[in-house]
Amino acid sequence: MTMAPVMPNEETMMPYPRHTLALLLLAATAVSAHASTHAYVLTSDYSNGGVSVADLATRTMTRDVATVYEDAVERWYQGRLYVVNRYGADNVQVIDPAAGYATVKQFSVGSGSNPQDIALVSPTRAYVSRLGSPDLLIVNPTTGATLGSVSLAAFADADGNPEAARMTLVPPFLFVALQRLTNFQPQQAAMVAVVDTRADTLYDTDLATPGVQAITLPAKNPVTTFTVLPDGAPYPDLHLLIGCAGAYGAADGGIADIVVTGLAENPHPAMASAGLIATEAALGGDVVGVAYYLPDHSYAVVSDASFNTRLVAWDPRTGGVVGTVYDPGGFSIADAAVNDRRELWVCDNGLAAPGVRVFRAGADSLLAGPLDAGLPPVGVTFDELEDVPAGVPGPTPPAFALARPTPNPALRVAHLALATPRDTRVRVQVFDAAGRRVATLFDGIARAGTLALDWDLKDRSGNAVAAGVYVVQADGEGARSEGKIVVLR
Repeated sequence: MTMAPVMPNEETMMPYPRHTLALLLLAATAVSAHASTHAYVLTSDYSNGGVSVADLATRTMTRDVATVYEDAVERWYQGRLYVVNRYGADNVQVIDPAAGYATVKQFSVGSGSNPQDIALVSPTRAYVSRLGSPDLLIVNPTTGATLGSVSLAAFADADGNPEAARMTLVPPFLFVALQRLTNFQPQQAAMVAVVDTRADTLYDTDLATPGVQAITLPAKNPVTTFTVLPDGAPYPDLHLLIGCAGAYGAADGGIADIVVTGLAENPHPAMASAGLIATEAALGGDVVGVAYYLPDHSYAVVSDASFNTRLVAWDPRTGGVVGTVYDPGGFSIADAAVNDRRELWVCDNGLAAPGVRVFRAGADSLLAGPLDAGLPPVGVTFDELEDVPAGVPGPTPPAFALARPTPNPALRVAHLALATPRDTRVRVQVFDAAGRRVATLFDGIARAGTLALDWDLKDRSGNAVAAGVYVVQADGEGARSEGKIVVLR
């Protein structure tokens, strides 16, 4: 579960620059113009597995374009879908949409190895984490050849295996979550191992302690994907978030925050845990999914003591729950992800009405669904945006940023400010919870400086808008900055 990450250029491997507008971006997240066109939905009834594809423009679902294993995860990279077929299959399957969703390569990563994730550096070099092996495998996914391995045994618990799970790549570093389980139960403190992909060696995160150290997490059993928040968007350092479930049924986990400092300018950047940004006690259950959206409004899938899952909105600034977005009952929410169209796609594999629900991110209103994916949906990813090396280097920072609207909530008028360090063509619009344009506040060249904007809480016809949540959105130069306004009546 991830937010739309920053698009890098893996050839240069250069650090992502700090944004100069970081303080204003505390209230608004800038994203690129629409790059994703399709959602790839993994489906499974635990006897059969498949891939269905949804056109994001029409939300039309094409079912069963490919067959995969019943227990799988997926990654998108440079035009291809990489499916990690897990326990009982132990292979990686490469699917090419341009070839009619044909499987162009499928190769074993070791019998009984139980692979968990794949991180791609290039089309011919990738890393595979395996729950059943203390070695991180290096492969050529084009040929299936093994290129080497990196031993993670130094971080193992008593059973000799650190149980490597999900990964994320922030060039040149690969972050690997280590669950450290005993008989599939979390007994030891969880860790994140860091691999320097330039030499395929373990990176020492604590030079003051003898030996090579991993990052110790503040909770056990990390089970979600990583979310990478680049420096300056909105934080001054790069942050990685990962959900830790701990022992299921106990309020002992949460969303862990890892801070990376000095990636751009330090030959040995600091990496350390910053504790839990949100606890399971505050979120209301075991964290089994995380989807970051805005600095004050993101998402988590939580499971209560009776194993009922629900999707909640939470505030990363406080760690508290903002509200419940979707609560179908049962252990039925398998995944949730936000795309660059401000849509939250949710996989509901429950018996009553399985399918994909699409919500307006931020407003949390249902836009579509359930979309029939054939078999029950268990995972979703988007093309062009997700599962590429995240964080460095990103696109040029946007030439504008919206400050937090005031007052908020608003009763009569909302005051906004648009910061523009250079002359910039920009359009500022207001949308309702259903995504309909309500008002245009500015459309033209914003001169360098700060542009003051007021919204009288009226629509284009001059009528007062209804109470509710509205999204104010600034677009220009292929970038976007947005925030929310709550209107009271």
